[in-house]
Amino acid sequence: MKRVLKIGLWIVLITIVTSLPSIAEERAQAKRGVGPANFYLSIKDKIGITKEQEEKLITIEKDAVKKLDEITPSMMKAQQSLNAATKEEEVDLKKTRELLSSIANLETDGKFAMIEAMVLENKVLTKEQKEKAKEIAREMSKGGQSPPPPPAKK
Repeated sequence: MKRVLKIGLWIVLITIVTSLPSIAEERAQAKRGVGPANFYLSIKDKIGITKEQEEKLITIEKDAVKKLDEITPSMMKAQQSLNAATKEEEVDLKKTRELLSSIANLETDGKFAMIEAMVLENKVLTKEQKEKAKEIAREMSKGGQSPPPPPAKK
């Protein structure tokens, strides 16, 4: 029985360890920006972004970052609860499954917020602006350049 319990704990720990990089990636993504708005704003003069478009991009980006900031504490709390639950001598499998489901739902919410931001931000630009932005991105990647930093926030 102890051997089965140890194997089960190892499986849970492996699952936890493999999910940690995705959580870290999402946090890093939130710090860099959620959608393409920062890139678009960094080349706004080159692609002709209007003041109205700029304001829309900033609003969408701020909303997405806010959503991710709201999800992160719940994600961390659920992860800590899962860690604690799997360290107990008698692991409550029902509770463990609930915690894993909760974590999966939170990860889904975070990924959806990022996808939603990308879609909404892309809708702000005209077809011509998006084409110019793609061309600029292609040229930057050929030259190994990083995009310029986003403009300073007011």
